[in-house]
Amino acid sequence: MRKRKLSVFCMLLICLLLLSGCGLRKQAENLTVSPTPAATAAPTPEAAIPEASSDVPAVIVPESTPVPESSPTPAPEATPAPVTTPAPEATPAPTQTPAQSNLPRVTKSPTDEKVIIGGSCWFVAKYENAIWAEWHFVSPDGSRDLDYTQAAKEFPKLTIDKGFASTMQLQNIPEALNGWKVYCRFSNNSGAVTTDSATITVTGSADGAPKVTKSPTGETVKAGENAYFVAKHEDAIWAVWHFVSPDGSRDLDYTQAAKEFSSLQIVNGDQGTMQLKNIPAELNGWKVYCAFRNNVGSTNTGSATITVSGGTSGGTQKTAAAAAFDYTGTYVEQLAQRGTMKITGSPELYKVSVDWSGSYKDLSNWTFSGKFSDTGVLSYTDCVMTVVDREANTSQVKYTGGHGKLVYVDGNNEGVSWTYDNGETGEDTSFFYKN
Repeated sequence: MRKRKLSVFCMLLICLLLLSGCGLRKQAENLTVSPTPAATAAPTPEAAIPEASSDVPAVIVPESTPVPESSPTPAPEATPAPVTTPAPEATPAPTQTPAQSNLPRVTKSPTDEKVIIGGSCWFVAKYENAIWAEWHFVSPDGSRDLDYTQAAKEFPKLTIDKGFASTMQLQNIPEALNGWKVYCRFSNNSGAVTTDSATITVTGSADGAPKVTKSPTGETVKAGENAYFVAKHEDAIWAVWHFVSPDGSRDLDYTQAAKEFSSLQIVNGDQGTMQLKNIPAELNGWKVYCAFRNNVGSTNTGSATITVSGGTSGGTQKTAAAAAFDYTGTYVEQLAQRGTMKITGSPELYKVSVDWSGSYKDLSNWTFSGKFSDTGVLSYTDCVMTVVDREANTSQVKYTGGHGKLVYVDGNNEGVSWTYDNGETGEDTSFFYKN
């Protein structure tokens, strides 16, 4: 009976301890959620625990772990953002790579050309730093691109001259080439570049002979002056200037006129614009016109009259001073007196020899001949230039067939002015008459 009571007592004690544990747990929960850290739950009185019988194992109740005061959970420190390492500055790309900088450079592209069937024309392109050139032909619709060797096979009647150079000539152009374009490809070891293209326009044979779009106009000049005569056309291949005498009885082309008037210089007598230099008085009253021609026919421009002030129609007047002057004799170069000129012969044919001392050792010699015109001009084309080594007593011909002229100079130092092969004049080419 005593044992039963003891068992009941133990059971009650265990229940009391369990209830006490629950109170402690509740107290801990209250402490955790208390909004005010200072406010704490009142402690529950501890129950007296009777000494346990040795027959019953002691119940060990663990001490309650005090709950820490509630405090705001600090926000986790923000992980510092990694410092962005600035990208290295990009090295600016060179304007041209070494290979590009060595490419050829086009300085001139060809221009459009209009020709008649069977006619000819030139295409000109210019470049820098190229080794090779190659012309190409492109069909009107752009679908075909042929180099000049392929084009020669495509158009068997067409003659292509220098399709491998910067200047190409086409001859005997067929109607089938109408609308085609050409361009030039320049290349070197670094690469290639191409010019702009130029269009070929081929007019049909039904268009006939050339058409004159502008005739020259008359010019009035003084003896010895210059003048230009301009004519324009359509569909012409060749141009030839003609000179007609005042009475119309003589018609000379420009090559014949150059022989007729020895002092006259004719520049571009085979082009649309002709220049006359050193016009003599005897050309007064003469007329000029241009004959344009193609494979179909020829058309002449209107004529333009040359009026030389002070001259007479037909040109027989002489300059008084020039007519009275005896050209034979010795002349000395006016500036440094390094040159000596000797003129011998007669009005029908004068022979001229010029010696020029370059140094004590070297001597240059020019010899030529000609006839002075009524205005005092001697033109020549037979000059022989020789270099003499006076120490070695040897000579060497530098060139033959040189051209130039002597012009009578009136004034205090009466003499002649010499224009020689390079076309330059100056004080050092003026010679005054000595004896």
